[in-house]
Amino acid sequence: MHKPFLILSCLLLSFCAAAIESESLFLDQGWRLQSGAKIDETGETLSLPHMDVNDWYSTDIPKTVLAALVDKGVYPDPYFGQNMKSIPGYQDGSWLVQREDSPFKSSWWYRCEFDLPAAQDAEYYTLHFDGINYKAVIWLNGRKIADKDEVVGMFRRFQFPVTDQLVRGGKNVLAVEIIPPGLLEGKQPRTKQIEATTGWDDHNPQPPDMNMGIWQPVYLRRQGPVTLQHPYVESDLILPALQQASLIVSAWLLNNSDEAIACTVSGRIEGREFVQETALAPSEKKELIFSPADFSVLVVENPRVWWPHPAGNQELYQLELEVSVKGEQSDALKTTFGIRDCSTHVTAEDWRKYQLNGKDILIRGGAWMTQDMLLNLDASRYEALVRYAREANLNMLRSEGFSIRETETFYDLCDRSGVMVTQQLFGRNLPDEALAIACIEDTLLRIRNHPSLVHLLGHDETFPTESLDRAYRELIEKHRIRRSYQPHSGTFNIGTRAKTGGTRTGTRELWTYTGPSHYYWIQKRKFDSAWGFAQSGGIGGVLAARDSIRQMLPANDLWPAEKNESWSFHTVTQGISYFDAVFRAMDRGYGAPKSFDDFCNKLYAMNYNSARGMFEAYSRHKYDALGITTWKYNAAWPAALTWQYVDWYKRPTAAYYGAKKACTPVHALYAHDDQGLYVVNSLYDAQPNLPLHHALYGLHGKKVTERRDTVSVGEDGRVRAAVLDFPEEVGETFFLHLQLEDDHGAPLSNNCYWLSRTPDIPGKSGSGKDGIFYTEPKSTADFTALQSLPEVELDTRVSCADDQLRVEVQNPSEHIAFLAIFAVVDPETALEAAPVYWSDNYITLMPGESRVLQAETKGMKEGAFLRVEGFNISSQEVPLIKEAGV
Repeated sequence: MHKPFLILSCLLLSFCAAAIESESLFLDQGWRLQSGAKIDETGETLSLPHMDVNDWYSTDIPKTVLAALVDKGVYPDPYFGQNMKSIPGYQDGSWLVQREDSPFKSSWWYRCEFDLPAAQDAEYYTLHFDGINYKAVIWLNGRKIADKDEVVGMFRRFQFPVTDQLVRGGKNVLAVEIIPPGLLEGKQPRTKQIEATTGWDDHNPQPPDMNMGIWQPVYLRRQGPVTLQHPYVESDLILPALQQASLIVSAWLLNNSDEAIACTVSGRIEGREFVQETALAPSEKKELIFSPADFSVLVVENPRVWWPHPAGNQELYQLELEVSVKGEQSDALKTTFGIRDCSTHVTAEDWRKYQLNGKDILIRGGAWMTQDMLLNLDASRYEALVRYAREANLNMLRSEGFSIRETETFYDLCDRSGVMVTQQLFGRNLPDEALAIACIEDTLLRIRNHPSLVHLLGHDETFPTESLDRAYRELIEKHRIRRSYQPHSGTFNIGTRAKTGGTRTGTRELWTYTGPSHYYWIQKRKFDSAWGFAQSGGIGGVLAARDSIRQMLPANDLWPAEKNESWSFHTVTQGISYFDAVFRAMDRGYGAPKSFDDFCNKLYAMNYNSARGMFEAYSRHKYDALGITTWKYNAAWPAALTWQYVDWYKRPTAAYYGAKKACTPVHALYAHDDQGLYVVNSLYDAQPNLPLHHALYGLHGKKVTERRDTVSVGEDGRVRAAVLDFPEEVGETFFLHLQLEDDHGAPLSNNCYWLSRTPDIPGKSGSGKDGIFYTEPKSTADFTALQSLPEVELDTRVSCADDQLRVEVQNPSEHIAFLAIFAVVDPETALEAAPVYWSDNYITLMPGESRVLQAETKGMKEGAFLRVEGFNISSQEVPLIKEAGV
């Protein structure tokens, strides 16, 4: 059953930045799906009523072919164990090449039936496809609407006039033949993206269907003779006072008729109204602009300015536009926008520097990968992933060019959460450059209103061709995109940064393993350290949450991890040997793991320590260090060990909490290079007279030294508060505890380090003949003594109301409680519930120390409980009993 005509803002795309006010019918339910290899009928026949399709698969859309077949139980869950390998057409480590025997090499048909009300006067219908992959032949009521040469490319929206083809007051049939990607002649399996589709690189297996299908909404729009398209608001903000903004409003008008038409376009922005008369020739399409020179209401005094989090508020405005013909509304739409000024420039040292609203800003974020490999693009998953970024004070996500050009849901959430976005245009060069340009033009028109979009990046680790680069620049100018652009993400060789656009890839260690001090080596190894801007810096392999691994692997495959096919499959396409440096670093630094839980605890310690060290190094070095979007923020499928800060099951990793600690807005940190204590302020307000307490503890909990200082730090500043000495009595392995408060005694930053007298010293790195990077450090910090920490039982008290938790935890012992992990457990699955937003986690408590943690759940179930475990933490389960208040 289809939804009746309703206002679009109430429908499936409730997150849309541009919500169409004309009546729209979303064709999202009641579809049937079948392989073209099993169909003899033509598109003309398939798009007529009374076809017997009972043996077709039922599905809703958006849905790719494989996702639909998995839903129907045709194939097993491809995300569990090695099930993916059993699906016909699967290939190890292959990019965009269909196997000869693949059931997805043939076309697949989508078919649906829908009813329309009786005709009304002066109505025009358009049929919209917002995303297909890869080509399509479209039939409606026995007539071909479009052929495969017209409908091609995953990142384009298509619309077709269908007024004359529709049956009013009766049944209509739509049949869509989808032709997959991966059919290009001469395509080699290891050649990456060369079609306008997903590429996935080596992040996860290639879905056997290569994401063929209808992956974005299909709908009918009913409007009058003139249609509004591509609404846009540009803002010129006076800097640095921000006391005035001039707005330029524009939209495209399309005459749907074959007659000349005079029309009136009216707009409103929060009570500011403006009107303009214009005329359109038959079938004409043109842009209409409202400038502040002609409409004084578009000059806004004391505007509400959009800021990234945590620098300020995320203020948004709404534009309403309407076009009328002879006094009757023909079309209307709404869109949100933000008033802000964003610029980047390349410094004298050839690095890219960002400024927001006239202020320098240090970029700390991650590379964003499509949230799901089968393109089941769940709004709740988007919400969780973007909120996690905000909660960690990560202020940028770089949308990866090998994934999709992201949806309105993603951008809308980033707008509202204050998370900036760099949009990569493509992963590699496409032979069909006209198609590449068409995809990018449509993408830019679709996303340009979003204040979160701040920068455009051409290609990943390669230059666009000269003609593509020129075309990208011309599109940015033509459509007044007002974002900076660079052609290339950067290389390992920092000497190329002036050509690539002011950034680098990062160090080779980023793919494998880096220790917490790696990014502090600015004096001796500037090319490896927190210096300049890294588009893909990182710490190497990151382990998923413990329960996530239990969900993706069979129980008998949990241990051992090395030389285990299931584990290897859930890493990267090269397999688990890619992360050999992680295992060797664990053996040297923490001791060889003896069990699954021991492995997890040790790697969590490594991941937390490295992620915190990397982001803190960028903070300590600002603005010699200008930013990092670490490789990578999220995973598109269940990966046990890969590059990820939040895993596919929406559970943050230990690395996430290390990054969150490092990105605390006003933060006390320890610098590994000079043994200094620094206070870093990421806010644009000075922070005077902050009490800083720091203490050293021996391995077994004895406090050796203690000191209190008062520190003042300017806006967006940093200051060295002290330089530490480590007396002999702290031993070989010891702890440093930092606590920073505001001038009223409220906690700002609580930070704990485990340190070794044996230093981490980077060594040789490179790549072998197999293409796998290696790391051979000169020295690895020795934390093997941590294995001797006595077990500690924490005193944990929980109060909860609705979905809010308050956890009071105390270490009552004389020993260190190392890396305590808190999880809300679903009573039905006995697994960690997700998403849960913790104020802090993976915490270390000194003897006698107490902490208060806050958490927010989503729909906590009756019988849920809090699980506490960790490196040397006695496991416990605390019932969650809802109370009247927290």
